[in-house]
Amino acid sequence: MMSDSWRTRWVLLAALIILVGFALPALAQEAEEEPGEAPMTEEEKAIEEALERQPFAGEITVTSRRREEALQEVPLAVSVVAGDQLEDVAASSISELEGYVPNLSIYQGRNQSTTLTAFIRGVGQADPLWGVDPGVGLYIDDVYIARAQGALLDVYDVQRVEVLRGPQGTLYGKNTIGGAIKYVTKPLSNTPEARITWNPGTFSTQEFRANFSGPIIKDKLLGKASFAKLTRDGYGRNLYQERDVSNKDTTAYRLALEWLPSDKVSLRLDYDHTKDDAEPVGLTRLESNPFCWVYGGYACDPFDDLFDTESGIDPVNDTKSTGYSLALAWDINSAWRFKSITAYRETDTRNWLDFDTSPLAIADSMATYHDDQTTQEFQLLYTGGERWSGVLGFFYFDGEAGGRVEAMFYTNFPNTTDGDVKTKSYAIYADANYRITGNLTLNLGLRPTRETKHGRAFNVYNTDDTFTDYWFIAADFDDEVTFTSWAPKIGLDYQFNQDVMGYVKVNRGFKSGGYNVRAQSTLFPETALPFDDEVMTVAEVGVKSVLANRSLVLNGAVFYGKYTDVQVSTFTSYDSDGDGIDDAFFGNFLNAGDATIKGVELEYNWASKSWFGLSGFLAYLDATPDEFLDENGDGFVDTQVITNAPELTGAIRANVDFPAFGGLITGSLGYTYRDDSMLTNEGGAHPFDPTQPLEPLVQPAFGLADAWIAWLSGNAKWRFGISGKNLTDEEYLTNGYNLPVLGVVQGSYGMPRTFIATLEFRFF
Repeated sequence: MMSDSWRTRWVLLAALIILVGFALPALAQEAEEEPGEAPMTEEEKAIEEALERQPFAGEITVTSRRREEALQEVPLAVSVVAGDQLEDVAASSISELEGYVPNLSIYQGRNQSTTLTAFIRGVGQADPLWGVDPGVGLYIDDVYIARAQGALLDVYDVQRVEVLRGPQGTLYGKNTIGGAIKYVTKPLSNTPEARITWNPGTFSTQEFRANFSGPIIKDKLLGKASFAKLTRDGYGRNLYQERDVSNKDTTAYRLALEWLPSDKVSLRLDYDHTKDDAEPVGLTRLESNPFCWVYGGYACDPFDDLFDTESGIDPVNDTKSTGYSLALAWDINSAWRFKSITAYRETDTRNWLDFDTSPLAIADSMATYHDDQTTQEFQLLYTGGERWSGVLGFFYFDGEAGGRVEAMFYTNFPNTTDGDVKTKSYAIYADANYRITGNLTLNLGLRPTRETKHGRAFNVYNTDDTFTDYWFIAADFDDEVTFTSWAPKIGLDYQFNQDVMGYVKVNRGFKSGGYNVRAQSTLFPETALPFDDEVMTVAEVGVKSVLANRSLVLNGAVFYGKYTDVQVSTFTSYDSDGDGIDDAFFGNFLNAGDATIKGVELEYNWASKSWFGLSGFLAYLDATPDEFLDENGDGFVDTQVITNAPELTGAIRANVDFPAFGGLITGSLGYTYRDDSMLTNEGGAHPFDPTQPLEPLVQPAFGLADAWIAWLSGNAKWRFGISGKNLTDEEYLTNGYNLPVLGVVQGSYGMPRTFIATLEFRFF
């Protein structure tokens, strides 16, 4: 009998065949005559004006190469999700991009609702350890966000989100090995505009968003103010403390001023602030914890409700994030443009995490994080030549990330991790395009980088749970290391005709090494040594096309990459008393080995001339380790390499839009599919049975159904809608922990079935 996984794959393949079947007849009719058009009614004119604010997918403008150009002209694997599209589905955070971008995994990490975990094509960073660079770079406009805490951005004041897949370095300020997510805010307007949105829904959801923009001094000084208050009751309960978990309570706002002293110069000042006051995310037990019998005399069995917990630790969980930026743009002449982006950001986080999810202190941690960063970027853009165009940039980063974690294990073994990592990075990047012929263009890029990491750690075992005195120093180091890298790019793109472009490119990205602030260097001296850079070299062939009389956008990419010295965070168990049984562990961070990553991605968006359309993607990913790291030579894998890399992912959406009731009805019915996915990277022998391997947590294949429908008034001022997510109430893990030495096997489940309504009023 065919398995559910293979059945779903065939369904997605059949859907793609049907899509091509729709496209072929339209292709054959491209040369046919166009019928005459009847005069439009006033209602139809109003609706057409509303539709003009929603551009055809083949005409989307992006700034992926630091200049405005059509998405279909960019020889890169880029996906774009419009802000209006996110608002249509009542998206709360950028985690919902996962259903719109091939080979993207993005979710809230740890048990905090605003901590970002992102992977693209199997490359990312699951552990938000301070001082470790993310594998996927996040930007708000042109400002790089270095740390995971507070980086799961809320959806408000967003024009679009661009997701670039594959290594980025010759175009973006910070070197990123997996890809980049660029959150583009709405531009300031020279005419008064406002939008107010209310989203009530299940679980007592109450989301308010407001955006105001317009001239303070006409043509000279523009202003913008955006605000979001997002609240929701919890999906589950802390049964011990009788309070919600997995709720939402976020307040965010953004202010901006733009001064236009002349038609060639602009100066924009931005300020944003986000405060997350939600309860911790509910971590549920996947297996019984045997240590509950030892220290409490009772069983800690899995809960009946997937979202429930019974944590005994104080529910401390808050994040404050603030950013400032100043952007100067100067059009020197028709060919040259200069831009400067100066920015400062800081984040403070407190997060009490109960690993064992019980009233007992089997595995509890109280963590406080802080980070700040100053960045400076200069860009010189040239677009005036008949053959040459490109960008030359300089990037500087100065940041400090640190924290203190006070942990209690087995009810009477307190310890403290205290440290920080200071980073200074200097880079020059250049990306040039030379038009060899009218249709053939050579693309060249280079990025030299010098990055210094200064790591400090003082980790101790304390005498009691006041965490003041200690009896053993586990790690004490203060050291510095410098990394250098040259990341090149070379490629060609060819314009076959007005609507079809193909490209081939090879480029390299890297993520600098650093220090493990959780080191146990007294027992394991090598853990105080810096880990090395990881490097990704990727060859990619792609095509961008607009077919079927410009009704079908069909973009595809095939890629093959060598991933070396992969950085992995893992919990390593060891025998602390010499009895032959592992009874302790520490958080290790190391280069685990090499891997080969290859795959295929296909994105499609077809809109008929009437009221119906299809959109979505289909992606295949093969992320295979070339070797595993067997540290102790016992024949078991001590570290797995690839997580968050499902082999097959896909989405298909049926979209509708048609005039009704004096306005426009729009809607969509969609289904997204994700194959089996490894969530944790544990390995080696099981601590309680050395003859058996320790298996990582795996989320089996699953699919999610969603739908939304909305009515937009003819003057595009009023919008009413309703959105349903996870309509089949699928149960699926997003992340978890597998620490048998502590009896901990637990995870966090994704959002259950929810319904969100929309009431929106727009001023123009």
